[in-house]
Amino acid sequence: MFMKSRNTIAAGILAAGVLGAGTAAAETTVRIAHATPESSPIHQALLFFQEELASRSDGEMVVEIFPGGQIGSVQEATELVQSNNISMTTGASVLLSSTIPELMVLDQFLLFEDEEQAHALLDGEAGQSLLDAMEARGLKGLGFMELGFRHFSNSRAPLDSVEAFEGLRMRSADNPIQIAAWRSIDAVPLALAWGEIYSSLQQNLIDGQESALSSIIVERFYEVQEYVSLTGHIYWPELWFTSLEFFDSLSAEEQELLLEVAGETVTRQRELAAEANAAALTEMEEKGLKVNELPAEARQSMGETMNGTIDEDIRSSVGAEFYDTFMGNLNR
Repeated sequence: MFMKSRNTIAAGILAAGVLGAGTAAAETTVRIAHATPESSPIHQALLFFQEELASRSDGEMVVEIFPGGQIGSVQEATELVQSNNISMTTGASVLLSSTIPELMVLDQFLLFEDEEQAHALLDGEAGQSLLDAMEARGLKGLGFMELGFRHFSNSRAPLDSVEAFEGLRMRSADNPIQIAAWRSIDAVPLALAWGEIYSSLQQNLIDGQESALSSIIVERFYEVQEYVSLTGHIYWPELWFTSLEFFDSLSAEEQELLLEVAGETVTRQRELAAEANAAALTEMEEKGLKVNELPAEARQSMGETMNGTIDEDIRSSVGAEFYDTFMGNLNR
């Protein structure tokens, strides 16, 4: 029913010409679809992009935004960007690795100590190598947004040791690497679309989920969860990218302006994400959720076990040379 409804919306927009590559007006129209709610830091940052691009182009570059997955899932929106039926979308790296295998290097656990280290790597040569890999797939990366480090919520018990994950029915991204990693610590990962998490928690089909703290508030997971465990087990950036065909169709001046505003938008989004995560933790405590922190030793043991399970698969998928170069940049 949900899929039919979503496809009907997309078909209606297509029929109305909203997703067409051209426009009858003189201005350039940039059409962005994304899967996050309007209250998310991603959407709020894209509103900044919309306003700034229109203002600095004197109204010659117009941005239309379709939030909340109304055009389709991350994978569906990505395909629409590749075919130049929409201009841009965003997606977590873990959801894009089937299209851009090089992104699997980011599927490793405890890769970064903090957001500053992640930003330094992704805004440098290593991040550029990932963006370059996108161009062979008809995509041009605009930067790495974020939702922050991921933590757990669940309805069963505090996650205060590696053993506490045993038998935990949890939502996993539909990603074989991630599923194998969670199974290595005896969790029970179930591949579910993002939009299915709340109802699955509500119906006790799963015990918990892992996400940025802000997502627990935005998606109202706190209504059907009792415990929040600060695990910080992985950092997944949210890639923002455009159709390479669309980008190449712009004038040099338009390209320069778009990239300039996009860079500022990524910075703004990261600020919003940090604010949202800090506020989310306070709000969850006020709502009575029981918050605990996974001890450092357990966190380290968890990461070693999970990475040991997936290391060879990642290396073989991205290529030994790419892997070694990327990790060399990380360890500088």
